[in-house]
Amino acid sequence: MSDYYKPSDDTFLLAECLQNASGSSALEIGAGSGYICELLTKRFKTVVATDIDLDSIRHAKEHVKDVTFVCCDSSSAITNMKFDLIVMNPPYLPSEEIKDVAVDGGKDGIEISTKMTTNAARLLHKDGKIMIVVSSLSNYRLLMERLHDLGLKTDIINKRKLGFEEIMILQASFGQRT
Repeated sequence: MSDYYKPSDDTFLLAECLQNASGSSALEIGAGSGYICELLTKRFKTVVATDIDLDSIRHAKEHVKDVTFVCCDSSSAITNMKFDLIVMNPPYLPSEEIKDVAVDGGKDGIEISTKMTTNAARLLHKDGKIMIVVSSLSNYRLLMERLHDLGLKTDIINKRKLGFEEIMILQASFGQRT
C-alpha cells in the first residue's frame, strides 16, 4: 500500500474553491491520491499533475483518467506550457527538518510552498491563478510577501478552523497588490 497523501480536510477545502473554476488548462502540483486532479478534469480541457513520489503517480494514474502525470519535484519538468489554474496542497507545518515530506514544510512552514510557487509562477498564464493551501501555524504572511516579490497579488479566499489551527486557501495572480 502506498503512502500517497490521502484526501483530508485541507483537500476538501481546496475542492470547495474549485467549484466555479474552469478554463483551458490546469496543473496540480503534488497530486497525491489524484482527488483534486480528478475534479479538475471536469472543468478544464487539459490537466497535468505532478508528484515527487512515483507510488503516488502510479496510484493516481490507476484511478484518474484524462490527466497527464509527471513524476518530478514541484513543476521542474514542465516546460513550454502555460496554465489558467495551478493548485497545490504542499507540506505546510513548521518543522526543524523535513522528516515527513507530506506534512513538514520547513522552519517557517513555507519553505516548500515558496519553492513550489516560485517554480510554478513561470507557468502561470498572465490571467491565471494559483491556489495554495496554507496553515495559520506557518508564516503564511511571509509567503504572501514572497509571492508579491514575484509580481503576484494574493488574497485569502477561504478558511476553516480545524482544532488548534486554521487552514486557508491563498490565491495568487498577476496584478496589483490589494
